Amino acid sequence: MKARVKQLLIMALICLLVLTSTFLLSFGFSAIHDGWAASFWLFISDSGGTLGVPLITIVFCVLVSWHNKGWKRKMLSIIFSLIAFSIVLGVVARLNEYFIKEQLKVQRPNIQFLSEEKGFDSHAFYAYESKEERQRYLMHFLRVESGQITFDGEALHVKVLEHWGQETGYSFPSGHSFNAFLMATVMSYIILFVYTDFRRRRFFILPFIWATLVALSRVILGVHSPLDITCGAAMGILIGYSVIYLRLIDRLLKQKTDEK
Repeated sequence: MKARVKQLLIMALICLLVLTSTFLLSFGFSAIHDGWAASFWLFISDSGGTLGVPLITIVFCVLVSWHNKGWKRKMLSIIFSLIAFSIVLGVVARLNEYFIKEQLKVQRPNIQFLSEEKGFDSHAFYAYESKEERQRYLMHFLRVESGQITFDGEALHVKVLEHWGQETGYSFPSGHSFNAFLMATVMSYIILFVYTDFRRRRFFILPFIWATLVALSRVILGVHSPLDITCGAAMGILIGYSVIYLRLIDRLLKQKTDEK
């Protein structure tokens, strides 16, 4: 276990170092003007959202279950893994979205930008209780100001503005970064536990690369600050390590290995 945890810790620190580099970037890093770039970063961001996370979880559970012999064991492994992931991710996601963020009430950087540069009433925006009301209020403003929301003399891409209209909650910490790095930590540990050959064990870095891109996409799209994604990622890693140190994953995978 110590060797696996050490490998994860090194990879996690590298990823956090990459994320902290965003503190050196100006808001211009968040302003996307090109259609291909907007589409790419929105796709990455969505992969760490409410649709992407379940899909990635299902694919991962199916792939990992393949080390079990027999269809019955494979199906049980998939079902149990999905339930475990759903409980952990569901609890931390709701805790972050409906308690931590609501207590801290940190405005998103795109809302601050609109308020400072375009006269958007951020106080009236956040005075609405529901996200649906905020969305209508923000989308109306964006439609009225369409084509006038610029940075460095260039209009922001319409896809980015549409994304802004969907992100109406508070900012700190980043839920996408939180969930992505929690998943990456747990998934990478499972890969290191299940596989013994270097050819397949080296793939443990892929979940961390994905999580890093998800976190970066949030800054690039302007909906989170560098502090949001760095703290969100650190929290996700911390929760992931807590699950590992409780040896819940070890007990589950060891039991399945013994059953073979």
